[in-house]
Amino acid sequence: MMTKGERGPMLRHFFENHVLPNYNEWLASPLDGRLAKNAVAGANNMAARVFHYWRGRDLSKIYGARSEGKYRNELAARECQDFGLIRDVADAHKHFELDRPNRLVTRADQTAKGGIGWGEGGFGEGVFGGGPQLVVKQDDGDKRALSAIMQNVIEMWRRLLTHWSL
Repeated sequence: MMTKGERGPMLRHFFENHVLPNYNEWLASPLDGRLAKNAVAGANNMAARVFHYWRGRDLSKIYGARSEGKYRNELAARECQDFGLIRDVADAHKHFELDRPNRLVTRADQTAKGGIGWGEGGFGEGVFGGGPQLVVKQDDGDKRALSAIMQNVIEMWRRLLTHWSL
């Protein structure tokens, strides 16, 4: 059985051997919804692995959270707001419809192929000129390119792993 001290490299291993390959495979076929959902799931699942690693070692690394849900909320609030969207997209894909009060997305069909026109979405995000891409339509009507959201979350995980020297 692996000791808690040996699990740190496993966080890096999971990121480099599961999260990144799924992300890069999706980037090579950016309209493939299956590849996108695999990438989203990996980026979301990384939070569970991080929570369980630090829970028994250093609660300050997980903001004192006592549950995965609270840790995920803290990640979105403190590290990367887009992690909250990734969580919602992953959970909506898994459960079809969410009833968690702090969600930004409720249903699985709110992530789909589409376009983002002028004045929609984040400035400079997604496919130039509004071409087809995977778009997340939030409950408030805002649209975001899934590619931009995922890029921000992947960068968050890279930064945190480097900060923790893992």
